[in-house]
Amino acid sequence: MHAPLLLIANLSAAGGQSRSRLESATAALRAAGARFEVRETKHPGHAIELAREQAPGRAVIAAAGGDGTVNEVAHGLRLAGDPRARLGIVPLGTGNDVATQLGLPTIPQAVRAIVAGETRKLDLIEVGLAGPGGASTRHALVFAAVGLAGDLLRLTTPAVKRWFGRRLSYSVGFFRALYGFRAPWLQLTIDGTAYAGRFLHVSAGNAEWAGGGMMRLSPGARMDDGWLEFCLVADVGRWGALRCFPRLLRGTHPSHPKVQYFRGRQLTLEAAPATEVLLDGDPGGRTPATFTIQPAALEVVVPPREPA
Repeated sequence: MHAPLLLIANLSAAGGQSRSRLESATAALRAAGARFEVRETKHPGHAIELAREQAPGRAVIAAAGGDGTVNEVAHGLRLAGDPRARLGIVPLGTGNDVATQLGLPTIPQAVRAIVAGETRKLDLIEVGLAGPGGASTRHALVFAAVGLAGDLLRLTTPAVKRWFGRRLSYSVGFFRALYGFRAPWLQLTIDGTAYAGRFLHVSAGNAEWAGGGMMRLSPGARMDDGWLEFCLVADVGRWGALRCFPRLLRGTHPSHPKVQYFRGRQLTLEAAPATEVLLDGDPGGRTPATFTIQPAALEVVVPPREPA
């Protein structure tokens, strides 16, 4: 018999508004007769440790938080290597990009999926990093990136979202990122083809939407097709970046003459000087880095299919 469902809860998600949402989720689980336990995270990276330690013997481990919590739990499950443990998601965050794109935008939908849902295999982006502490590996579900778009998402903080609302907050984050930004010099190799120069943005996308559904960062990306959508945006200067920003929100940036947009399976990059790598909107490490698609690497609980 499997151990009870484990909820790994990050109660700092959504600017601290997640506790009441978690209480709603646990009440719904009790009403459905589910056996479960709750473990609260204490620090960044704690969800990785909990998922890795608790995976053996459990059927489902649910990330109760935002996209950062989902990323950490998915990474912990991947490190555990236990094929029985599936990822559940209870959306407590502000953006909830992974949950929304899997059909789990609300707590009732997420609870229904955990109690009576189906399993879907998703691709993961495996990110190899070579920092001063030695080589390390991380994973991402939505995107891995360097450059301005990653900074934009990182600087669109929960406080910015509370003050300006979801729609205006990303414009605020954009101007915060643009101030003082200088496009890094990058050397890239994508599936054997080399690129070099200053780039405003480079990303590998596994899902179409980011930033709480406000940025169509990787148009056409699917989480289960075995491909990454690569986006290379050449340095266009600050005014050029300002003009490109609306395209990035709408997902029309692939047609811009300074953008190369195509699918592939592996990207390696070096930057001079080393630059930060963003994974699903959060800092993951620094370059040099390698982004590689891992097809069908993670089992996730999704809503049951509606009868025909």
